[in-house]
Amino acid sequence: MKHTIAPPRAAALLAAGIGLFSLTACGDDSDPLLSASATLSAGPTSNPGTSNPSSGASTDDPTGGTTGDPTEGGTGDTEDTTGEPQDGPHALGTIFLGESHPAAGGSISPAVSASFVPDAGTGAGQGCTESVAGCQLALVPDCGSGCDADEYCGFDDSCDATCLRICDAQCGADEVCYFPAPNTPGCKKIESFDAGALTFLGTPIAITLFPPYAFMSDDNAAPFAPGGTAKVQASGASNAGFEAFEKEFTGTAFIQTSPKLDALDFAQVFGDGPLPVRWTPGDGEVTITATVTSSDFAVGTVTCKADDASGKFDLPRAALEAAVDGDPAVNIAVSVQRQRVDVYKDLATKGELTGVTVQPVGHLRIVTSSTEFHAFQGCNPGEAVCNNTCVDVQYDAANCGGCGKACSGDDSCIEGTCNGIEACNACAADSMTGGCKAENDACAANAACKALETCIAGCQDQECLYMCGMNVETATIDLYNAQIQCLCDEVCVGECNGLCS
Repeated sequence: MKHTIAPPRAAALLAAGIGLFSLTACGDDSDPLLSASATLSAGPTSNPGTSNPSSGASTDDPTGGTTGDPTEGGTGDTEDTTGEPQDGPHALGTIFLGESHPAAGGSISPAVSASFVPDAGTGAGQGCTESVAGCQLALVPDCGSGCDADEYCGFDDSCDATCLRICDAQCGADEVCYFPAPNTPGCKKIESFDAGALTFLGTPIAITLFPPYAFMSDDNAAPFAPGGTAKVQASGASNAGFEAFEKEFTGTAFIQTSPKLDALDFAQVFGDGPLPVRWTPGDGEVTITATVTSSDFAVGTVTCKADDASGKFDLPRAALEAAVDGDPAVNIAVSVQRQRVDVYKDLATKGELTGVTVQPVGHLRIVTSSTEFHAFQGCNPGEAVCNNTCVDVQYDAANCGGCGKACSGDDSCIEGTCNGIEACNACAADSMTGGCKAENDACAANAACKALETCIAGCQDQECLYMCGMNVETATIDLYNAQIQCLCDEVCVGECNGLCS
């Protein structure tokens, strides 16, 4: 093991393990001799909601505008909402009435939507997720080197990321692009599958929807009464879709967190333990969603199912961290949603669609949903939560580059890397068998370079350094300096910054 020589013994820092006093200044090849500088460097059958909610109508919800509307993103259901298997092939209608409100109080945002699909067995899937600490983390497809210009990156039926063909046929205003054959886009006439006009009776606000069921309202009120009974009347499709029906539904109880989400303190939200969520217990199904944003603006979402009757759930810290691959969170938006689903399986359909089977039996799901939400602001970019406090890990010597990563001695922290004598020497020592191994081995295998290194390691002053370099061939000095230049310019740039000349 070669010696570490600190500044009191020489004019510049010598890196650990190789007695590193360079005979030439970094980047200066004009004089091979003796510059003495170191070159280091996630009736009805009444059931409290079992749908896996996805994006719904736009609201002021900071979790990303989701209201848990299950009509968005496809309605393919593989199980009856009562938890029983499907009762054979069927068409599926989903009517959603939701309200969302901020935990801190204020306006209620109503949301109403409807969708009808001719064959539930061929509806779109619910998306791809991964289980993390009992919650579901929404996956984002990664196609590696990218896709062709006529493709996009998505998931296949097995949730493997793959390049999928974009449906890019040039269709007319009354046409829609589709794939009559795999990877072969074509055009077909736009055909609707609906239930005609939907009129709601007994709701707090007047609601009438016509296909394609867009809903807009300035009312600061929920579209259902909690625990109240209401009806929906459908006039029936004019072409393909559901026959006329009238069905009753009951509104879910409003969700109320207690203590309110906005009353949680910083340590509870961004600390090391689970994030506690509490609410007034009910008899619905509660879903807790957290959307996490990291310091480099990556966004991930985790969804957790909770027992409504318990009135509590602790969001696992592991799930929150997994949402952004363990990076520090700068924002966590949390929503707590309660749902109730009334299910009917006795409806009929009519009509035909091009290339699509219209199942003669129709099921109907009427979903009422209540959501409370709040967004928490975390540490600034470059900061991390250390001992429940925001710390600038870019310049805090006690937490350099991460919590608990302390710099040694008098070293400072610069851009997340310890810089100074101790850090430079430690990095140099590691480089002997790491990034600068080839340069170190080359000098060790050369007798003249080895002798020069031994001479320099014993020096106490500048004059000694000059003497060591006297009558030494330029090739030997270059071989010796290659070790130092590797450290300063490649391997230990941050650790030895300002210590190389």
